[in-house]
Amino acid sequence: MKDDTLLIGRKPVTDALDQATKLEKIWIDKDMRGELEKLIRKLSRENKIPLQYVPKQKLSSLCGNANHQGLIAQLAIVDYYTVEELVPLLYEHGKSPFLLVLDGIEDVRNLGALARSAVWFDCDGIVLPAKKAAPINSFAYKASSGAIKDIPICREASLQKAIQYLKSSGVKILIADTENNDANSLNYSEPIALVLGSEGTGVAREIKNEGDATISIPGSGKVESLNVSVAGAILMHQIFIHRQTNINV
Repeated sequence: MKDDTLLIGRKPVTDALDQATKLEKIWIDKDMRGELEKLIRKLSRENKIPLQYVPKQKLSSLCGNANHQGLIAQLAIVDYYTVEELVPLLYEHGKSPFLLVLDGIEDVRNLGALARSAVWFDCDGIVLPAKKAAPINSFAYKASSGAIKDIPICREASLQKAIQYLKSSGVKILIADTENNDANSLNYSEPIALVLGSEGTGVAREIKNEGDATISIPGSGKVESLNVSVAGAILMHQIFIHRQTNINV
């Protein structure tokens, strides 16, 4: 099924860039050369739009074999923040921020489900990397039942630098882990960022090294792990309860 937020072909994409239309991502034929490729590369960099060079077959699969002319873009359906914009706003509004950081979550259904849970459990924002992250498209919107538009989204060129900024701003970094749990002394009323990794590789090592504590979900161990959207919902619920009751555990 073709995503209905796609712009297909050179003129639709270049017109969108000329008109400063908000774009989620651009895909370009990896064999494209010349002035158009230079222009797209320049404008995507200036506007902080992820640009991915892919084979023609990938472009065809994205657009259902429509005439893509080597260029496809996806309309952005949310307004993006950076953590440097969002966190001060939260503090100004008297919040003790509760953020969800997603490292390597590339499935739109998981992203949508996590966004829905994040809104339900009163998260103040979601932080995503610009690369190796599920796109926020119509499928993610549907998976979230529309909730993805009800929570601020930060898109960061470097997730590690974003987390370092959070730490310097007084936010405790809580890493989801399959086994380790040393979050017993964490003050849940303080600003917290819960970091979830992909089901395959978990949280990247350099991100783990930034963590202040780890948290896990006890279970029977009869399966290797939980789906990340299920695990995320359980952990967000735990944090929500602690913050609501102001209990330090």
